[in-house]
Amino acid sequence: MNQNVKLMNKILLTVATFGLLTLFTSAYYSAPADSRTGYSAPALYLDNADGVSPLRQHHGEKVLLTFWSSVDATSRLSNMHYDRLAREAGDRYAHVSINMDRSQGVFDAIVAVDNLNRTAQYNADASQHEQIVKAWRLENGYHSFLIDGNGKIMAIDPSETLLATIK
Repeated sequence: MNQNVKLMNKILLTVATFGLLTLFTSAYYSAPADSRTGYSAPALYLDNADGVSPLRQHHGEKVLLTFWSSVDATSRLSNMHYDRLAREAGDRYAHVSINMDRSQGVFDAIVAVDNLNRTAQYNADASQHEQIVKAWRLENGYHSFLIDGNGKIMAIDPSETLLATIK
């Protein structure tokens, strides 16, 4: 009888462990969008000077989405590089650039100084900042995302070589 009790305890412990793992895993992965390769890109609600939402205007197209800030030199340089590549790419993909500075004036000045394509540039105001950082997992730095025409993330911080292969 003692062996039966031990076996039942082991079974109950195993079932409880799997139950907890399933609960925690399903809670973590239940989001319909995630900023990881292979997942649907999280929503992004911003308007540029023309009043057009950045990802919606490129629905069905491949999009290179870049997040950057003037205080993060690496992301600023990446944005400049991606902006140049997008101009050279023609219509193979669209570039959407999201500046995370909280000042519209700083954003406007940098767009001019860096000679960026103004129609591809957006500024996230302070009320949108936290939501974007959380949805796109930017807590540890800014990244760029290559998104396919169905809204799935194809690559994070794509290389120039990868971008050159897009048709």
